[in-house]
Amino acid sequence: MSTLGDLLPSYDKKNHQLTIGSDVVYFPFVNAELPLVVRKIICNRGVWELQGRHLSRLDASKIVLELHEKCIYLQSDHSNKEPYNFSELVETTEANKLHSFLHNIPRRQTAIFEGRKKELTKLSEWLNDDDERACLVFGDGGFGKTTLVLEFLNRLLEDRGELNKPRPQVISFYSAKMTRWTEYGLIHLKSVAGAMDECIRELIRAFEPVLTKDWYEVSDDRLIQKAVNYLKEQGLDRNDVLFVFDNTETIATSTHEVENLGEFLQAVSKKIGKMIVTSRRREFINATPISVKGLDEGECINLLMRQAENFEAMPLIQAGEKKLRQISGQLMYKPLLISSLVKQISLTGCSINNALDSLLKKSNGELLEFLYEDAWARMTKAQQRVYMLLVTAESPLDHFSVSEACKMMAIPLTEFHATFDETYFGSLMNHGEKFSIELEELSCRFFNKKVNDLPETEKGRLIESAEELDATVTQIHRIESEYKSDRIVDAFRSPYAKAARTHVRKKEYPEALEMYELAMEEEPLNSALIDRFAWFLYHKISSTESKHRAEKLWREAIRINASNCDALVNLAIIRYRNDDLVEGDSLLDSARQLSRTFSFCALNKAKARLYYWQKNKDHKDSEKRLLEAAKFLEDARKKLDPTEQYFRKNRDEINALAAKLQHIAIRKG
Repeated sequence: MSTLGDLLPSYDKKNHQLTIGSDVVYFPFVNAELPLVVRKIICNRGVWELQGRHLSRLDASKIVLELHEKCIYLQSDHSNKEPYNFSELVETTEANKLHSFLHNIPRRQTAIFEGRKKELTKLSEWLNDDDERACLVFGDGGFGKTTLVLEFLNRLLEDRGELNKPRPQVISFYSAKMTRWTEYGLIHLKSVAGAMDECIRELIRAFEPVLTKDWYEVSDDRLIQKAVNYLKEQGLDRNDVLFVFDNTETIATSTHEVENLGEFLQAVSKKIGKMIVTSRRREFINATPISVKGLDEGECINLLMRQAENFEAMPLIQAGEKKLRQISGQLMYKPLLISSLVKQISLTGCSINNALDSLLKKSNGELLEFLYEDAWARMTKAQQRVYMLLVTAESPLDHFSVSEACKMMAIPLTEFHATFDETYFGSLMNHGEKFSIELEELSCRFFNKKVNDLPETEKGRLIESAEELDATVTQIHRIESEYKSDRIVDAFRSPYAKAARTHVRKKEYPEALEMYELAMEEEPLNSALIDRFAWFLYHKISSTESKHRAEKLWREAIRINASNCDALVNLAIIRYRNDDLVEGDSLLDSARQLSRTFSFCALNKAKARLYYWQKNKDHKDSEKRLLEAAKFLEDARKKLDPTEQYFRKNRDEINALAAKLQHIAIRKG
């Protein structure tokens, strides 16, 4: 023990975790507090599973578990949690060229894919046809539209699809939701165009993970044109972009909305990029149609048997072909229902008839509840208690409450994100270094049921923890609010300045300009006000004249108060945009001496040099600037401190910029 003690794993009964030293072991040696005997570990189409038995004299039942994404067996790019990543090199048929593309393609929804050869062929032919702009994959719920599209996209990632040319350069996958995050917080969309706008913004996040406010200040045709101009600056045309817009039926119900949706889809596919749309209906769009119907009887039987063997659902394995044909018909040849049936039999050990009766009596909501139960069974008790704590507490579900709940239950925040990403519990809205969560109503009810099922003593402890969580989060929100107030109190002291700020929020820019001018007359030496006015002129008025005036104002703000860090950083960015790397660096160095972190300054120096290279590729010093960008980026990564206020935002930008530089290096050979 004295020699090998540090190499032997230990089991924490409180958190239900195995650790070696201080490292968590993500391989499932234990399940339901019973040791597991590993029978087999397999990888099927990128999904790793463990097949084993509980080590028990009373219940040595078989079990099949999907391995955690951090397990040593998972080495694919899908384990990367960044929103967009570059693919591995894939081969194109045009002169056998190698190609890599930027993407946010989700993992497959299932490791077992059956049939759909004709549909996959149609998708491949459509993608390689430059004249075809849109493809509509439509069919009833449960037939596997999304599963089909994800299978097609993942085959491209694995170099098993066919690409005639080195395009697309970007694949942006977006699932329709009737909510979105703006500079004013989470709002519920009331129009078709509002939801579609998010599809475009999701594409731009491939290049700018944190969008500036101006991306939220335009919509419809103006947003489309803004995106077209931005992509042109990146050197991309409409054949370089592939949209995948999933579940469009969720954002349009009335005839008028459906027509508006079709017009918007048409405009986006014509001007920005090729588009794959999945929907339960035939959308009003000029597109190549791919109808997804039920599997044929033979494919259903094959899928039933493959799923049953994978999850060791013995009643199905022992059933005859006649019984399997009957089951296929009862389940309407829908892959979703087939998968649900197999999992229910595997999870409960019930008979085929009992599972069918239970499944067919469920409403759609109850079926989702069954899927929650399946996901719940794969989670550790500590992970489960985080969700129960969050629904018991009254705090809003945001970065602060989730982080604090994870801390109280002694699990890493990244572990929570991993479980959330793999479930249907709700949706996560990422807005910079923070996030918020919107849980589905059914998942809330499901979690509350789990709370009510707890023994009274455990439920009492959970309620106490929820009260403690609410108190902590309330204090955090109060401090955050005071911090934001402190930042603007100096700038907006006068009634004119406050009025200007209100007009900007309402997008009443002429009125805001007038109020700013009056505020400047009243407080000509207010450095904070001058900085905010300059920002307004540069980003909101945005004319050539206003931009020149903004730069003069920033210099005036710094002259009045050399410690105005915001003005220093803003002016540095403007100088970088004018290819003045020397003054930009000098201004950031001054900001570094005040309050900006080393990693923030090094990151922005790297971004400036990449921007310089993109604008001046023919200049003799452009290659040198690219090398400097890589050096500054590496310095930023080394000095990145997890305790920094904007650690998450800086980290994500560093990773995104590193991927861009790597892609440039690949293309340059």
